[in-house]
Amino acid sequence: MIVVKASPEIGRTHGETVCVAGIRLEQDTSEWIRLFPVRWQWFWHGSHPKYQVIDVEITKHENDQRPESYRPNVESVAVVREASSPQERSTAVNALPQYTMCDLVKAKGWDRPSLGLVVPRTIRGFIVEDHAGDASHASKMNRAAQPSLLAPSAPTLELCPLAFKFHYDCIATGCKGHTQSIVDWEISEAWRTWRKAYPDDYLRRIEDKWMGLVQQSRKPAFFVGNQHQAPQGFLILGIARDVDPKPPTSASPSTTPTPPAPNTIRSEPTLFD
Repeated sequence: MIVVKASPEIGRTHGETVCVAGIRLEQDTSEWIRLFPVRWQWFWHGSHPKYQVIDVEITKHENDQRPESYRPNVESVAVVREASSPQERSTAVNALPQYTMCDLVKAKGWDRPSLGLVVPRTIRGFIVEDHAGDASHASKMNRAAQPSLLAPSAPTLELCPLAFKFHYDCIATGCKGHTQSIVDWEISEAWRTWRKAYPDDYLRRIEDKWMGLVQQSRKPAFFVGNQHQAPQGFLILGIARDVDPKPPTSASPSTTPTPPAPNTIRSEPTLFD
């Protein structure tokens, strides 16, 4: 069941890619899985919305030590259900372990969770940062402007120069707060379309929309994930609703962490690989 579609990224190794994460339904209990790389052009051609249920061939990602990371054979994807029911979504999401963000950041080792569900205690605010002048953003935009040989009819990828962030407290005792970027594809799509449709107040509309998604009445929780090259740096991948809080699971691995094999971690830092 797809629950996360992150904003497209551009790397030197794989080009334009999307990080997709979901819940494995063939297991006895709900488990996370990360699919990477998934080429943005392939995703553009297909229709794979959140909460769709798919069947896909996977192999363990040889260059990613995070336990949830797998390489998908995208040509093998078969749609099982176009849209899961609200009850199926709720059951699968509420069966996931819940963590505190404080514990996820504190945990060490390659065996600790790199994807998780975090219930916020308090939302302190919504932050917008402009990175349009950054050299790294300009470089990515130049690569994005080049037509794709794999999908020449695909639209040109626009990379949002703004970083949208939540500042919040998790439920850990003594939490001093967390400020994390929201990298859900939906928020970058809102920027892409709303800045044209509502040029005078699109940022206010985005803030109102995302602050509305975390109202206490919705029983929200964050889908979070870390970065391969910066494992302590967690990002907000999406927002769940109707999550029943339960005692958090420890994020510290119960076994001795396994170090990465020599020369298996790529030197290229991108957002999700």
